[in-house]
Amino acid sequence: MAKTNIIAGLDVGSGKLTAVAAAHDSETNTLQVLAGRSIACKGVRGGVVADIRETSAGVSHLLGGIERELNKDIGHLLVGVRGAHLESFSNHGTYNISRLDKEITQTDMSLAIENAKAMPIKNDNEIVNVITQGFAIDKLRGISNPEGMEGSLLEVDVHITTGSSTHINNLAKAIQRPGYKIDGTYYGLVPLGDCVLTQEEKEIGAMIVDLGGETMSVGLYIEGVLKFSRDIPYGCDLITSDLSRLLHTSRQNAKEIKEKYGVAFPTFLDEEGEIPVPSLDGRSTHNIKKSYILDIIQPRVEELMEQIQHCVATSGYKNLPMVGVLTGGGSLMPGMTDQAVNILGLKEVRRGGVQRELVTCDEQFLDPVYSTALSLVVSAMDNPSYDDFSRESRGGSAFGKIGRFFKGLDLFGG
Repeated sequence: MAKTNIIAGLDVGSGKLTAVAAAHDSETNTLQVLAGRSIACKGVRGGVVADIRETSAGVSHLLGGIERELNKDIGHLLVGVRGAHLESFSNHGTYNISRLDKEITQTDMSLAIENAKAMPIKNDNEIVNVITQGFAIDKLRGISNPEGMEGSLLEVDVHITTGSSTHINNLAKAIQRPGYKIDGTYYGLVPLGDCVLTQEEKEIGAMIVDLGGETMSVGLYIEGVLKFSRDIPYGCDLITSDLSRLLHTSRQNAKEIKEKYGVAFPTFLDEEGEIPVPSLDGRSTHNIKKSYILDIIQPRVEELMEQIQHCVATSGYKNLPMVGVLTGGGSLMPGMTDQAVNILGLKEVRRGGVQRELVTCDEQFLDPVYSTALSLVVSAMDNPSYDDFSRESRGGSAFGKIGRFFKGLDLFGG
């Protein structure tokens, strides 16, 4: 497949695949989103590959459809992963500078980060991402970029995400089967937080929650940097299952009822009335009250929020987040933010997608459903929050490399 100037972000979600394709607009120095799609995929469950053939077919259908729409091949592909197999840790690294000039170089910074990465991980795991939280020179903390400064002892704090090599390799094989090369694989929550949260929110203490179908990703930002992240192996598909079981209807009908009539908080029940519910065999219908749907949905939403609350309680930062942002498909249900305020104890919670000023795109791509895929391509623009130290065994290149690559291209050329 010939290389082009089109970069795509692929979000491997819970039972679905979502992708956007974009190119750099040199006049506005933003990304112009050219196309995007989201499709159901039975081959992925909870963010991991359950059927490699189904997943490959889904990838081919999704990305091939985008290529046909643009009449161009995808030149660079970034993949966002999620799932309970991912684990995140914070660690500390040091490096002694023994040279006479004491001037800190990129190499010194790299060696400090390499030392921070030297921590025990599970045998079948590998490092997915390493994010720099901050540097210190001779015990003086709060330094974001020490290059060019002088010192004898360089220290760094990092946030490391690891994942199962088996799951990551299976996903890579599924994507490569149709002929696509992966330029980078990342924990989707990492670029998502950078693109959805404002810097002010990160500074005062913020929680970001990506409400997926089979997983929920939780990230905590304290003093401007990511301090904690974790995936919870439950999601909003449980609401669909509850509706299907208690309304005696198919999952597809339950999903449509959830999306059309579902609310998570009583004040969003606009009016009482009845709606028709198809039977399991589709040959008949029965009517139910809208309030009954709320009675089914509300307890499950409260349970999901309690799972998030428990996750945060184990993070060591329980009392620090002040504000919250919900994103992902599950955040679209009316009343979700109200439930988050009540149960998570945050001062303020909003629904959010990628910040509007970061991209040039149609309004549809700002929908939270596209947030992770869109944040992958936005973060490719030389985002300083990412380090050039992630694995490259599958042809991956870190965000910094891709950003520098962009600068030398006319991305709207032929």
